[in-house]
Amino acid sequence: MIAVLLSLYTLLAKDEPLEQAVKLAADAGFDAVDIRQAEDGQHLPNGAPPAEGERVKALVADHGLHISGLTTYYRLGHTDAVERDKHLEGIKSSMDLGVAMGAKYFRISGPTWDPEICYELQRKMTRDQAIQIKEMAAERGLVVSVEQHGGALTASAGQILDLFRDITNANFGIVYDPGNCLREGYERPLVQVDMLAPMIKAVHVKNAMSKAADPPQEMIPVDQVRLDLGILNWPAIIEAIVCGGYEGYFTLEDFSTFDSLAEKFRWNVEYLRQIEKSLPEMPDKPADTGGW
Repeated sequence: MIAVLLSLYTLLAKDEPLEQAVKLAADAGFDAVDIRQAEDGQHLPNGAPPAEGERVKALVADHGLHISGLTTYYRLGHTDAVERDKHLEGIKSSMDLGVAMGAKYFRISGPTWDPEICYELQRKMTRDQAIQIKEMAAERGLVVSVEQHGGALTASAGQILDLFRDITNANFGIVYDPGNCLREGYERPLVQVDMLAPMIKAVHVKNAMSKAADPPQEMIPVDQVRLDLGILNWPAIIEAIVCGGYEGYFTLEDFSTFDSLAEKFRWNVEYLRQIEKSLPEMPDKPADTGGW
């Protein structure tokens, strides 16, 4: 049977202290946790020193888990030089934190559209910054992933290809998040997998269903729903990704409503493990390239 690595993004337990989030993940049967770092300090503040990463690494290990990644809210593609340098310095600091905590993957956000600058110039600036960031990651043995996300220029698979084609490598790729592009940038999920292929270094798992709303709407309104109740066919998506050779994590980012976090996490692990059991047997996989 193909083994699927399951990770919990601690954002789902952002109202809990990190220790409780990790305990809930362990009790539910996750393999790992993806730690949130943000300006609000939940679960780690921006600027946290490497010593804090070592503490978190020990905490997670005490619960029988490991750290899959460090998720930050730093963004590449800034057109303002001051903001660009601020975010690059933040990324560098957080990369050192990620190394200390034993994280393999490191998330940043994609560029937002700057209407004052033409797309082609912003594209070039984004690519230049991406090259700089992937070199920083290579020096530290990390894999940087830019999240597919609405409200950014990484909403669709087509946009991602246009921004990062020929730049991605073992140390730089994307977070494939088909749930995000249900609101903006939708392409059929299996087409996306085919398009993005080796760029995929991490996968976010959630589902949603479109809903009626008063016009106009810049993005498609949705309700967050359980993995088995939304538009996305997760058994088919996971099979397509895994059968393509992906060896990274499937990280839960389910925003649907359950009676408790404990119930939500247990249900999702059980559902994803059932998908795992249904996957076809595969021949030997290619060498690790940092996710795919």
